[in-house]
Amino acid sequence: MKPLITPSQMRAMEQRCFAGTGTPSIELMEVAARSLNVAIARHYGLEKTVYFACGPGGNGGDGYACARMYAKIGGKCALFPAAPAKAPDAIANREKALAMGIPELSPDADAPAPDIWVDALYGTGLSRAPEGPAADLIRRMNAERLLGAKTVAVDIPSGLNGLTGAAFEPCAVADLTVTFQFEKTGHALADGLDVCGEIEVADIGIPDAFFPEGMAALVDRVSALSGLPPKPRNAYKGKNGHLLIVAGSVGMAGAAALCARAALRSGAGLVTVACPASIVPVVQTLAPCAMALPLPEKDGAISPEAVDVLRPALAGKHAVACGCGLSRRAAPEVIKLLLECGLPALLDADALNLIAEDPTLKALLRPHHLVTPHPGEAARLLGRRLTDPLADALALNGLGCQALLKGATTVIPVNGTPWLSASGSAGMAKGGSGDVLTGLTGGLMAQYAAAAPLVGTHLAICAAFASELHGRAGEIAAAKLGVRGMCAEDLIDALPEALMDYA
Repeated sequence: MKPLITPSQMRAMEQRCFAGTGTPSIELMEVAARSLNVAIARHYGLEKTVYFACGPGGNGGDGYACARMYAKIGGKCALFPAAPAKAPDAIANREKALAMGIPELSPDADAPAPDIWVDALYGTGLSRAPEGPAADLIRRMNAERLLGAKTVAVDIPSGLNGLTGAAFEPCAVADLTVTFQFEKTGHALADGLDVCGEIEVADIGIPDAFFPEGMAALVDRVSALSGLPPKPRNAYKGKNGHLLIVAGSVGMAGAAALCARAALRSGAGLVTVACPASIVPVVQTLAPCAMALPLPEKDGAISPEAVDVLRPALAGKHAVACGCGLSRRAAPEVIKLLLECGLPALLDADALNLIAEDPTLKALLRPHHLVTPHPGEAARLLGRRLTDPLADALALNGLGCQALLKGATTVIPVNGTPWLSASGSAGMAKGGSGDVLTGLTGGLMAQYAAAAPLVGTHLAICAAFASELHGRAGEIAAAKLGVRGMCAEDLIDALPEALMDYA
């Protein structure tokens, strides 16, 4: 697992370090600038023309210090301050750079494009859109990057929120981001996935004793694998988990079928789809390896009378997944039954919307339940606008259940610590991808639950692994078909190869 730090945690860690060791802040800046200088030289070589866009604070101070160092090893440097240096360390390093004869130019100076722009305008604490000369410099860097110049961001691309990964307008687009001590949460979330380029973490020497507790963690293929459910040679289908999927409505039979097919590809031994009777032929045609349970329906959706059919069907099942293609016309009584049945249950899509609309259903959420909302569904569940994916995922967890907050990076709280799963591709941004995730996660849940109780931390870890596996399938499909041409069915076809990565 790769630790990720928030901007506020980073600031607090630095202050504890300064107070606890007596190290002056300018010494830490020197170490950071040296790491930046080494990275530039290693990636792009020596004797390049490098322009340093510097802000007034600590980020700008890193830029001024690095300019001095790069000039010493033969580079041609120029300074482009967006505003006068204000932080004491920035002022000191600017004076040292000017004393070396490095020219200082205005942001709108008519100078030829450099080989490299160093973006040292804003640090990780930016909370509003860049303005004035800083915004002009960002636009200039981006324009000259399109013409061949490289951009190296100091700690984070200017204009990117270091906590949430949301990009303001304008936002620098980097080829390389050199960040200090730890990767920041904003690098791994939202627009951070697109604008940071290659990320290099430089150890600036803060002792372990000052590291914060409760840092977020980026899931990788090795750490995600807490151990797939075993597959003994002597196993049979009943031992490999039986998942009950409650899904589908007229016009959305495909969602139920995608969910079922993904569950089967996960390794689940048995999958039963409980759906409106009128769509059973469609589901069984699209997912012939799954069984089907016809349910009473009204207006094309599951009706209250389905409770009497579903209750005995829960016997012998190891987990439940509900919501794919369900429609908001489905009977809330069915959701109530699944929440009260005692089985590990995944709630997605319209199952979540029905829960959000009914406080009595929301009150039934327990640690053996997993909610998997996209941001719109999460906002309805929480009754507020989403602002920070980490805090929002923890708030969902606070409803009494486990949570997986979807996005380009998925956030899963595990024992109160946000785990981030950033695998995947842009081709997954299509209808049906969420249904595949529900089936895959539900199938894994059934396999785990067939061997041992699945609740709390174990359920959250199962969800994190499913998310990482889902994203890996998206990467495989994109590599074969491209991000424009792939669709949700291709994720299912890629699952066997993705699973083999973890075998």
